[in-house]
Amino acid sequence: MEDALVQLIAFSDWLVAVTHHRATGYFCWVINPELSTLTDGEIYPSGEAALAAGRGLVQCSTGPEIDFSRCRLYQD
Repeated sequence: MEDALVQLIAFSDWLVAVTHHRATGYFCWVINPELSTLTDGEIYPSGEAALAAGRGLVQCSTGPEIDFSRCRLYQD
């Protein structure tokens, strides 16, 4: 078997999975509440690093929305 599920963690309405491919390394996967599968496409040297990246994807997606109406565009 080349690919293996290493970890699966459930958050409220979200899943974070780590898979391992023997030839390349570890990957993070996120399944959101709409059941879309997301990944950052990176290869990680350890399962812990991939899991941290998956948690980061969830936190970025569930964090407070940014109010861009107060932003200004600066040009050089």
